[in-house]
Amino acid sequence: MEKIIHIGDIGWELPGILQWLWTGAAGEEGASGVMQAESVSDYLRTTRIYAVVDSNVAGRFAPALKAADIEWMPFVAQEERKSLEGLQEIVGWLLEREADRGALLLGIGGGVTTDITAFAASVYKRGIRYALIPTTLLAQVDAAVGGKTGVNFYGYKNVIGTFGVPEAVIIAPQVLGSLPAKEWRSGMAEVLKTLIIGDAKMYGKAVGWYGGILVRRRIPGNEAGVEEMAETVPPEQHDAETLGLIIRRCIGIKSSIVKADRTEKGERMKLNLGHTIGHAVESVCLNAGRPVTHGEAVAAGIIAAAGISLRKGVLAEDVAGKIVRDFKSLGYRDVPEILKACADVPEGEMTAKLTDFVLNDKKCKEDFINFVLIRSLGFVEAYRLSVNEIQEVLNDLY
Repeated sequence: MEKIIHIGDIGWELPGILQWLWTGAAGEEGASGVMQAESVSDYLRTTRIYAVVDSNVAGRFAPALKAADIEWMPFVAQEERKSLEGLQEIVGWLLEREADRGALLLGIGGGVTTDITAFAASVYKRGIRYALIPTTLLAQVDAAVGGKTGVNFYGYKNVIGTFGVPEAVIIAPQVLGSLPAKEWRSGMAEVLKTLIIGDAKMYGKAVGWYGGILVRRRIPGNEAGVEEMAETVPPEQHDAETLGLIIRRCIGIKSSIVKADRTEKGERMKLNLGHTIGHAVESVCLNAGRPVTHGEAVAAGIIAAAGISLRKGVLAEDVAGKIVRDFKSLGYRDVPEILKACADVPEGEMTAKLTDFVLNDKKCKEDFINFVLIRSLGFVEAYRLSVNEIQEVLNDLY
């Protein structure tokens, strides 16, 4: 299991991060001390660090990378670029710089960047070390944690990938301050997913916290309104403290599940809540040339999972209704709403479109699929649903 390094109230400086990465000076409860940029070279005598940096944050990190004499390449962090072509670009860049098997590859950015950077490291010269600095909420609570790597292929999500173990994943909530509104919404979907899986009390706290932000800023719970959210982290100290608690709890839940089942043979399947249908929605929209964020698709998948769980008799009607109301109140859309807007899919074709991608999902085994159903807030289970059952349920829903 990777080391998760939480950076608390100390300065957010790349030189200091490199020190913690190199010396292991940070633990689960935080770190102290910041190393000056001119001292970083002392840590680079035996290993060369290369970095792949999300183009959205490249300007912020470029000065520190230059000061540390770390060669880096910008990566356009779009879902379409999370592909074999994008992988080829990274590998080619490493080859041009004669990176050897002793190199360390640093991935800085959101989930697309951390996923493809980790995958590149896992296959370059049969594997080199890597570390991740996630800069979006979604990446901090999910994408960068757990050691999954991968790229998309033929429009299907993450069907080529590996399980890897990064040297460290460095979590700094401070870096989220300039996160765009749509990325906040995307990340909060993964937050709520994780808390539905493992902590009902914190789920309620997170819904209230995020909903409170929308209310205080007089932002209605709908697509147009949420997009108008100011592009800064909530300024109140209470909000920052709550965010830190939420992130830590999500990481704790995911880490404990991954530790018990690293290669997704059983327990880890729970983390796929909302992803089977969510990935299908994401793929349909991506192929239509109008991609949605991963979190928005997962939120739609969770709304669908609540309905399917109710129909399968494993979730109480009042709880299913609460989940749907919570997500809708925070501006999330259900599957039909997304597909009509992003792919212009007629209702009569919706089930067929979704089923095609679901059947090609990596969780599909022969004539059944491991589908995560919700039994209650804080408790989910993976069920083997037949292809026919999936089609029947999708037909009932849509």
